[in-house]
Amino acid sequence: MKDKIVTLISGTSKGIGNYLAKYYSEKGHIVIGCSRSKIDYEINNYIHYYLDITDEYEVKKMFLQIKKEFGQLDNLINNAGVNLTLAAVPLVKYESAEETISTNILGTFLMSREATKLMLKNSFGRIVNFSSMAVKHEVKGEAIYTASKAAIISFTRVMAKEVYGFGITCNVLAPSVLDTSLIDNIDKNKITEILSRNAVQEYGKFEDITNVIDFLLKRESRAITGQAIFLGGV
Repeated sequence: MKDKIVTLISGTSKGIGNYLAKYYSEKGHIVIGCSRSKIDYEINNYIHYYLDITDEYEVKKMFLQIKKEFGQLDNLINNAGVNLTLAAVPLVKYESAEETISTNILGTFLMSREATKLMLKNSFGRIVNFSSMAVKHEVKGEAIYTASKAAIISFTRVMAKEVYGFGITCNVLAPSVLDTSLIDNIDKNKITEILSRNAVQEYGKFEDITNVIDFLLKRESRAITGQAIFLGGV
C-alpha cells in the first residue's frame, strides 16, 4: 500500500487508547493496538494484539509481525498505564508498586526500544509517551504512580537526544483528568480539588489529546522533540 501510515497504540481496550485507535483509523492510518484485556469493538484498518507490554518476548514477536506485514512503523503512542498504588507510602503493597512501575516505565521503554529499531529503516518516526499532571501536582497518596510518570519524562528527554539524528522525535503528553476507568477508585471530591489548581478547572476532553498528538506526528514537527506538554494549564 503506497503512502500508508502505520500507527501503533498501546492500551487500546478502553479509555484514551480506545478513542485513539478509532480516531486514527478514521484518519486513514493502519492502526495496530495492543492490550492485556479483550476488546469489544471492530475498527476498519485495525489489528489487535493481546499482550502485556512488559513481556519482552511477546512485544518483540508483535514488532516482528509488524515488520513482516508492513515493513515500517511511523508512529508509536505509548498510552498504556496503570495506577495500583492509591495509598500513602506505608500502606502500598510491594506487588502493586512493582506492577505500576513495570507497566508505566519498563513497558514504555520496551515499546520505544523496539519501535525505534523499526523506524530506523525509513529514517522517520514519531513517539509520543503519556505522563500525568500528577507529576506537577504531587498529590498525596500517589507517590509511586507520580514517580513512574516523572520517570517517563526523563526517559523521553534522554531518548530524544539519542535518536533525533535518525529522523525520530520523542515527546511526552500529560493530559488533564479525563473521565476514564483510571480514576474510578479516586474520590471525586479529591479530583475536584486537584482540578481547582489548574487554569482549566474542568475535566479534559479526548479531542484535547488528539489535537496535540496530531501536531506532534506531523513531519513538519521535526524540531519538536524531548518536550513534555501538560494540558489543563497545570
